[in-house]
Amino acid sequence: MNLPLTVIGGYLGAGKTTLLNHLLRNNNGLRIAALVNDFGDINIDADLIESVDGETIVLTNGCACCTLADGLTTVLAALRERAEDFDHILIECSGVADPLKIGQIGAAFGFPLAGVTVVVDAELVRTQSTDKYVGGTVIRQLASADLLIVNKSDLVAPSELESLQAWLADTAPDTPGLTTQGGRVDPAILLDSLRVSDTSATPAGSHDSFDSWSFRTDAPLRRSDLEAFLTALPPGVVRAKGILRLADDTTNEYLLQKVGRRTSLVPLKAVSAEDPTDTRLVVIGVPGSIDGELFAQRLGVVG
Repeated sequence: MNLPLTVIGGYLGAGKTTLLNHLLRNNNGLRIAALVNDFGDINIDADLIESVDGETIVLTNGCACCTLADGLTTVLAALRERAEDFDHILIECSGVADPLKIGQIGAAFGFPLAGVTVVVDAELVRTQSTDKYVGGTVIRQLASADLLIVNKSDLVAPSELESLQAWLADTAPDTPGLTTQGGRVDPAILLDSLRVSDTSATPAGSHDSFDSWSFRTDAPLRRSDLEAFLTALPPGVVRAKGILRLADDTTNEYLLQKVGRRTSLVPLKAVSAEDPTDTRLVVIGVPGSIDGELFAQRLGVVG
């Protein structure tokens, strides 16, 4: 089963539901199963609703929303039985939950954890982090994140936003962050919707408000080169996906996934050593973070 799971966490009012709505309405053809605490918070557009069946809302774009009224484990067990019906699972945590623990529960059911995304209220998060009642919860949520979404950036002055980003870098070291308004994040950053290029290596290209780079080679990669490449990626790189051939294992094709600071490399399917399949890789980052020539040099190829 290869049905990836993304967890959306963050304290009350940060904009988790707004982000979830955005992803459901801009699903890029993916069939998303969204698990939420309460339908009343989602406010899905009426023209997107195909039917309502008990605690499940079926959308016209192939997505579905399920409430957690019967508990997370019950819903996950049911989804495991119909994994072929969906391409991605999204779980919106409650405002006081530990999103990493929820992701670990999902992984225990066999759903690979694609990433923990924590939404941050740009205006309030530092105040919340020092509150004697909720400060510990806020800090733990930030520490659990693979990717931070700094939302409501329009509510703070540029100097305050710069100060906040410096504080987040100290509070959640090595965790990439994106700044947004109204939860508008390119779905390709959070969902498994990247299409790995079937073209040869190309210069960096525009991907909405991000830069992207694609790479292709018909020679296998050294694992050491791949590991060095991933380690050296700048913090502005927030997403990467690849279908790879490795020099030390010519019997398998591998799937590379990177979301924020979480990276996985797992066998995708068995292939013949004589199979002509190649390596294809796509990288997305904030403007200025993509250096295609340098990336290609770091990857290297086996002649």
